[in-house]
Amino acid sequence: MLRSFDQFSNMVLEDASERKTHRDADGVTYFADVPLGVYLVRGESMVLLGQISSDEGMKQVEVDQLEEIMKKSSSSPLEWDFDKDLLA
Repeated sequence: MLRSFDQFSNMVLEDASERKTHRDADGVTYFADVPLGVYLVRGESMVLLGQISSDEGMKQVEVDQLEEIMKKSSSSPLEWDFDKDLLA
């Protein structure tokens, strides 16, 4: 939920969550929302803001279930580091 913003596009988000998704070999898309709480996003780091698409055709699972699904379909270890995910 967007709580506040200013002229520099700094934003305060409440009840923020990170959505992790995975599509398996059968074409089924799984997702889990990881709660993050209150976030302050600096406007200079903002690239794109938009509404989350609908969950139609996606199956919601718990975070630990998603980790297991991803481990089964990938040989690389799973990392949940939000800062690393931001690096290109």
